[in-house]
Amino acid sequence: MMTEREAHRTPIKRRLRWRRFGKVLLGSLLVVWLVIPGLLFLGAAWVLRGDVTRAKSAFHTHNPVSFNAAIRQMTDASAVMDVTGHWMGYWAWLPGIGGAYRNVLLSLDAFHQMLVGAEDILPPLDRVLSALTLKGRHPNGIGNQKIQALVDTLPSWGPGLKAAYPHWQAAESRLNQIRPQAWSGILGHYASDVGVLQDAARRWVPQVPVLMQSTRVLQHLVGFPVPQRYFLVFQNSGELRATGGFMTAYGYVVFNHGKIQRLTAQNMYLLDSEVTYQPPASPVIATYLPVYYWHLRDANTSPDVPTTVGYIQRFYQSIPGAPPINGVIFIDTWFVDQLIADVNGLTVATPKGPVHLTPQNANFEMEYMAEGQGLPDAVRKKFIATMMKDLFHKVFSSRGFTLLRVLNTVNQSLNQKFILLYFNDRQAESLVARENWGGIMTRYPHADYLSVVDENLLGHKDNYVMSYHIVTRILKVGRRFQQTVTMTWTDPALDNGWLYVPYHSWVRFYLPRGAQLLSISGVDGIPYEDYVNSGLNKTVVGGHVDLPSRTSRKQPVARHTVTIRYWLPQGVPMRRLMVQMQPGINHESLTVIAGSYRVSMPLVHDVILTLPPGY
Repeated sequence: MMTEREAHRTPIKRRLRWRRFGKVLLGSLLVVWLVIPGLLFLGAAWVLRGDVTRAKSAFHTHNPVSFNAAIRQMTDASAVMDVTGHWMGYWAWLPGIGGAYRNVLLSLDAFHQMLVGAEDILPPLDRVLSALTLKGRHPNGIGNQKIQALVDTLPSWGPGLKAAYPHWQAAESRLNQIRPQAWSGILGHYASDVGVLQDAARRWVPQVPVLMQSTRVLQHLVGFPVPQRYFLVFQNSGELRATGGFMTAYGYVVFNHGKIQRLTAQNMYLLDSEVTYQPPASPVIATYLPVYYWHLRDANTSPDVPTTVGYIQRFYQSIPGAPPINGVIFIDTWFVDQLIADVNGLTVATPKGPVHLTPQNANFEMEYMAEGQGLPDAVRKKFIATMMKDLFHKVFSSRGFTLLRVLNTVNQSLNQKFILLYFNDRQAESLVARENWGGIMTRYPHADYLSVVDENLLGHKDNYVMSYHIVTRILKVGRRFQQTVTMTWTDPALDNGWLYVPYHSWVRFYLPRGAQLLSISGVDGIPYEDYVNSGLNKTVVGGHVDLPSRTSRKQPVARHTVTIRYWLPQGVPMRRLMVQMQPGINHESLTVIAGSYRVSMPLVHDVILTLPPGY
């Protein structure tokens, strides 16, 4: 039988065994949930650090084999870090470090998704890096081979980008969930780096679908296998016209196997002097400019770019010996200003010394060269040619975040109609129409429709500072709908006799075909227009506008309003309202009122609004 002492020791032994078991269990859990993941995490981080260094070196030395190997090793290492990081998920609940831990996990997920997407584009990237390694005795010849090799890769980018896009979307989503303010301690300095990555992802990822769709078209447009020549129209948005500005200069850009072969620019008046097609001027142009004949420089009278291009081609094709063109590209002042900002300014040589351009002074300097100095036409427009060549050189040689800024500017300018594209190639023009890059007026919107177009007639360059506000009110009267639209001009400029003068313009309201005008106010005594434009399937109402002169800052800012009221045609779908903005306007706002529905917004691109039930 068990003695009393032995009976007393048995519970003690049991407690000791349970304590030892608990310590072993706790130690095992620490090994499984902390030590092993920690060692794997640190090991993978060490490997990743070396892989990043090797990838950078391989990219800069154009070594595709080493670059591919480094990217794949980085993907494997980031996957290990991602998995082991999630093993330690309990850290998310620890006070003081939970926020930073969640940020680390999101960063790892984003980085891993970026790398997985990068692997999908390695095949075309291989060819790019291989092309960059070409060497030879004739630099120009080798340069052309490199460009051709790069252009050859364009068709293969589409499938790679399509596979990579979901991963990059996931990476952007993870980055957007990161809270930089949660970084603390030794991780605090990463907050700014994450902010840079978030900004880069927001700029880059939305461009991927466009690149996916356009790679094959782009190959053709940049002159492979046949060179392409495009007619450039430089529009001065300070002197607003229907497609964005007065056509102050023209040029050609020739793409041959992806390389810009030539870029020229010259005064539009000089090209106009070679035109043999001289139809009579329209009543508006003849009355207000005034001229007897319609000229090439005034051909952009339609806000529908394909229609305007048709007008331009009539003039252009009458020029003896004019080189054939494959499309027309309209470039506005606002786009040029933003590019100058993206490349941190531009210094242009002139006969009177170098001129440094910034987004703030570029418009004034160009106008001063054109008007203020009284230089001959050939000399004053040479400044634009020199400036554009220098600017394009800086743009095409940009790298890193400068390149991202340029790409973002191009994308925004296409959407805001500061760049308008027209291509003879049907596939390319179809892409332009689908992405709304061509200034095409919608013929059949299946909605209520409005577009207000202002044309500066002898108002000099007031549109640099002009702002516009459109208000449209829709009222249901019985079974019909009545709409009232007001257009308000606000011009803070002071009349100086050459850059800013009292503003005169012709405004047109494009409405659904069949709209019946009830009243128009705010136009001067010159008869207004009210007609149907069959080609655009629109009713058009227009009139002449005069703003008061302002010669002193003590005088109120010049303002003027035109109001039209009309019946909408029966059968117009009233569930939606489409508003197409005029190209070339940089300061415009829109207010829509329909019953209890009211919305105000900056008008920076075409919009489609959903109206409340009953409208």
